[in-house]
Amino acid sequence: MTISETIAYIQQFSKSGKPVRDLSRIQALLKELGNPQEQLQFVHVAGTNGKGSVVAYGSAATIAAGIQTGQFTSPFVLHYQDRIQVNGQDIPDDRLCALCEKVTACHVSKDCSQFEITFAIALLYFLEQKCELVFLETGLGGLLDATNVISAPLVSIITSVSFDHMAILGNTLPEIAAQKAGIIKPHCPIVLSPDNADVVTEVVKKTAEQKQSAVLIPDLQKLIILEETLSETKFQYKEQIYTLHMTGKHQIYNALSALSALHLLEEKGFSIPDAVICTAFSTVQLPARIQILKQNPLVLVDGGHNASGVAALTAVLKQNKKHPVIGILGMVKGKDYQTAVKELSEVMDTVICVDDFSPQSVPAETLASCFPKSLQTIILPHHAAMSYAVKMAAETNGCVVVSGSLYLSSAFLEQESIQL
Repeated sequence: MTISETIAYIQQFSKSGKPVRDLSRIQALLKELGNPQEQLQFVHVAGTNGKGSVVAYGSAATIAAGIQTGQFTSPFVLHYQDRIQVNGQDIPDDRLCALCEKVTACHVSKDCSQFEITFAIALLYFLEQKCELVFLETGLGGLLDATNVISAPLVSIITSVSFDHMAILGNTLPEIAAQKAGIIKPHCPIVLSPDNADVVTEVVKKTAEQKQSAVLIPDLQKLIILEETLSETKFQYKEQIYTLHMTGKHQIYNALSALSALHLLEEKGFSIPDAVICTAFSTVQLPARIQILKQNPLVLVDGGHNASGVAALTAVLKQNKKHPVIGILGMVKGKDYQTAVKELSEVMDTVICVDDFSPQSVPAETLASCFPKSLQTIILPHHAAMSYAVKMAAETNGCVVVSGSLYLSSAFLEQESIQL
């Protein structure tokens, strides 16, 4: 199969497959493939927000330290292949095609989901590439996530836990936290992001105690934030100063979680010097994480799509608000768009609502109707929205902010021919 045929074939599988009550489906698939997960070492990452950033910080440091490192993330941002990387390089098309044929040749694969097929391909590729360490991001939740088939990660990380996917994970923070804490394995240390609510911390600590696993939470009393701008963040933790090029206080917490995990890996025999970590952290820049797309006028793209993600964006905009903000907002069904609108209303002066970027998008008219009447709302196709917003920003010395959905961010990022 060609790469386009392979991706089209994978997309024929349903996104989540039939509802699962255990891990037997992925276990059966991996058993038929020789259980590749049993021959790899993992850092397992769950949480509502920040998983991709933590994986990026951690893997950048281990790659810089000379460790053959695999990364499995979800969903893809620019193209399907960026979900599976070794040493920061996407899986080559020919390997994706070949390994897809191997996985889908398995008898049990016909009942699997897209995510399970992709995860199996990733494991085979990591084994093929002789990865010494794999940063493994959950797809949804943790307890019943396909990635939870791994038996004994070197370190587990739980990032910021908040409300998302409530229909599957539960309607309260303790219920959602219990699903995330499902990745905790007996006698395997767990790092918990320091920005979590007390109820989340309690659930994680209780689960860890039952599994006789140590919990490490970065000590915010040893954190000093030195500088925060849209392009750079500097902070001191203990005796070391770190520079990030992803903005927002939430990125400091993500970096601290990765840092704590890296120190635990050092205790397990990996050599990752602090100087290497500092340099590596400064190189990390992920797409659609309050990303600067253009400087004049300023255009930011952010894929935050739940209440916590939108709150993080809003906090950054409030701190840096010097000019009118023209927003381009699009969200998909199933997300709490009312809360997103309420948050963004506080920082946006004009909002252009769009709905042509995904079949699952919330109608633009519905989004627009949620904003206060005092705030100017416009409905346009997303291509026209960018041109309109950039022109308005140029005329008013303003800033354009794309937000509400990773699908919307991807639509703009992948179209390099757009004339900004």
